[in-house]
Amino acid sequence: MGLLSGGQRQALTLLLATLYPPKLLMLDEHTAALDPGSAERIMALTKDIVRENNISCLMVTHNMRQALDTGSRTLIMNAGKIAADISGAERDGMDVGKLTDLFRNTAGTEYANDRMILSS
Repeated sequence: MGLLSGGQRQALTLLLATLYPPKLLMLDEHTAALDPGSAERIMALTKDIVRENNISCLMVTHNMRQALDTGSRTLIMNAGKIAADISGAERDGMDVGKLTDLFRNTAGTEYANDRMILSS
């Protein structure tokens, strides 16, 4: 493992976690420490595994583009509580700017840091 890149380690970890497909796959920032190219490949692998094995997946991310490009439902959390639950037609018309505005309006606060804004 020590000789693998971060992306290779994430891919291997994802493959091991789904070798025997779970009913629910929980992913916590599984692309956060990766360069953009590796993150894109890991997301493609994630989507393929989830689709091919019909796995329900809960993915935590600060990357709003990934949140909108993946899955069918987006939850915005603030201070440990659900601030917004977006699905269906509302989510289909959502973009990063609208998601940012929704967070600001529902959470009643500005971003604590620019990490979330820069991830778009």
